[in-house]
Formats: sequence, C-alpha cells, structure tokens
Amino acid sequence: MTGNIISDSVYEGSYPGFLFLGGFIITSMVFAQDMFSRTGQHNWLTLPASTEEKFLAKALLTAIAYPLVLTVIFTLSSVVIEALALLFFGNPFTMFNPFGPYVGKMILHFIATQSIFLLGATYFRKAHFVKTVLALGLIGFALSILATIFVRIVFAPYVTGMFGFHISLNAYDFQNHANLVTIGEWIGNIVYWALLPAFCWFTAYLRVKEVQSTDAVQ
Repeated sequence: MTGNIISDSVYEGSYPGFLFLGGFIITSMVFAQDMFSRTGQHNWLTLPASTEEKFLAKALLTAIAYPLVLTVIFTLSSVVIEALALLFFGNPFTMFNPFGPYVGKMILHFIATQSIFLLGATYFRKAHFVKTVLALGLIGFALSILATIFVRIVFAPYVTGMFGFHISLNAYDFQNHANLVTIGEWIGNIVYWALLPAFCWFTAYLRVKEVQSTDAVQ
C-alpha cells in the first residue's frame, strides 16, 4: 500500500481482529439455537433439507461467506472514511486493499482455524466460544509437554541435566537434524492446512447428524 501510513496501519491492525475474533465468536454460536434449544431444534429438524445441506449451509456461511462479506464491508467503509478525511482534512486517500497478500493469507488461516470453533459449536451446549478456547489451551499445554519430551529424546546426546546443552554437532548430525526439522515442518503444514479442517468439519457433521437422528436436546 501507499499513501497514508496511519490509515494503512489502522486497517491492517483492525481487520484481523474483526476476522478472527468476530469470526470465531459467530462460528461458536452458529448451532446454538438449532441444536441446543428445544424450539429451535424442532424448527431446524422440520426444514425440508438433508443433514448435509443444513450443516454445509452454516459451515460455509461462517468459513467462506463471513470473511468475504467482512472484506467487502472493510473496503467500502474505507472508501467512505478516506473520502471524508480527504474532503475535510486533506489527508491522502488510502483505502483498505482487499487484494493485498496479507488479506488472502489471513483468510486462509481463518478457514483453517475456524474449523476448530465449528467443532466446538456442535459439542458444547453453552458458552461455546469460551469452552472452545479453554479446550484449546489444555490441548496446547499437553502438546507443549509432548514436544518438550520429544526434543529431550531427540537431542539427548547433547543435553546435560534437564536444561543444560553442550553443542558438539558434526556435519552429518547437523544434516540429519536439519532434515528432521524440514520433515516436521512439512508434516505440520499438512496437519494444519488439510487434516485439521477436514477432521473438525467431518466430526462436527457427525455430531449434527447424531443430534438430528436422536432428536435430543443435549
């Protein structure tokens, strides 16, 4: 972007908050009435659509439609704001750039991580967003412990005590560990971009199907 640096930073700073925080909260609430309210569930069950269609409608609404609509609103709002700033204060016209590379990357990250809150929306009866965040914290804590144990085992020859390291890598060992890190990054990308969203979406769908088939208020 070029022009007003302050405007650039304001748009770039506020857009992620609306995208991620707003999107996660909306996603967490998307099934609240349909799955956990007796009246809402009955109305949802009587809709002339399959379970797949009902699930995909809400999943795509929060994963795809929300970030696209938000981007359009941000763009149009920036046009109005910048036009007024130019008219009254003579500031350079610097609108929000929806085609900037960081916007596309953030939307992709949102689609990947939004799936977690979609899963939480189908499993938690109340306080969906808060409980999902707490569950993520517990999972993250457990994974950090496993990662520490893994590093401790892999680098055991170079560790003295619990926290002490002595570095004495030869070229062969260095290359082996570098290859291990590369493989880990490759696996991590596959899990983050493909397996995580697929698992969360599929599990959330099974949960919706279960509730519909039993007609029970959890």
